[in-house]
Amino acid sequence: MSDTEITFSSGDVTLHGSVRVPVSMRRGVVPGVLLLAGSGPTDRNGDSALLPGPIGTLRHLADVLERHGFASLRYDKLGSGVTGLGPYDVEDVADLGFSTFIDAASAGLDFLAGRRGVDANRLYVVGHSEGALIALALAQDNPRIRGIGLIEPLAVRLLDLLTAQIDAQLDAVVVAQKLPVQIADELRLALTGAVESLRADGTLSDHLPEPLRNAGLVPANAKALAEEDALDPRMLAAQVDGDLPVLSSASTKDIQVRIEDVDALDDALVHTRLTSLRMTRTNHVLKDIGDQQSTGADYIADLPFSEEFTSGFEAWLKSL
Repeated sequence: MSDTEITFSSGDVTLHGSVRVPVSMRRGVVPGVLLLAGSGPTDRNGDSALLPGPIGTLRHLADVLERHGFASLRYDKLGSGVTGLGPYDVEDVADLGFSTFIDAASAGLDFLAGRRGVDANRLYVVGHSEGALIALALAQDNPRIRGIGLIEPLAVRLLDLLTAQIDAQLDAVVVAQKLPVQIADELRLALTGAVESLRADGTLSDHLPEPLRNAGLVPANAKALAEEDALDPRMLAAQVDGDLPVLSSASTKDIQVRIEDVDALDDALVHTRLTSLRMTRTNHVLKDIGDQQSTGADYIADLPFSEEFTSGFEAWLKSL
């Protein structure tokens, strides 16, 4: 395994990343895969600056791709890794929308297409979590993309998912008698107002309750949240070319993505060459947690990557 450090530009940002080309294939051209990380400050390997240890999800995908004769590009998106904030200061973040990340992915695809040894006519995009939404956005009327992988994907509008997650958390702390019902109801009401505000004019109040601000509902994130929420994964899926091979994966152990949401996304993809991978031992970052329940702490635990995912992913790659 040998990564080559590269940079490419998107607007004013220089993005740092890694290209991997199978050693045994370097004398010819091979298909290329753009790998897209999930939400937050997540770098080219799938590691998050918000967690105290490595995860390695995207690096694992690159390893699997290399074994099967695919080149790959993965990169530190804006706000992560070597890329950092690029030319921006922290106070500039409020002016950056979600389109910044879509534009960066499009530039990455251009870079990969022009890379020596990569077949520009056989390009694929594989996105993990929020990266799957970007993959769907890139696949709209883009004949260069020959297939997409939607790995533990964001399968509903962002603010609908955030609302469901916060509701579930509030239910849990109320049942555990750690929060009065009245306070939980007040938080739900404030959340409803925040969602309505974002969808109406893309703004957020400075005075939301602290638990909601801790969940990322702050004015600095308002533009990006509103732009991302405006992208409905199911509507995008319904417009994907019918000849495109698509992989979707979901697991009963994923605490960030609900299988029923991915099933509904699959319904919107039924016109494509769809492969649905459903799992029972795999957490959100593709590690095998067996019979235990995921808590989030298992993301950085020293656990093997899921064989049920890897074998399903490999079968899909062989079908391309």
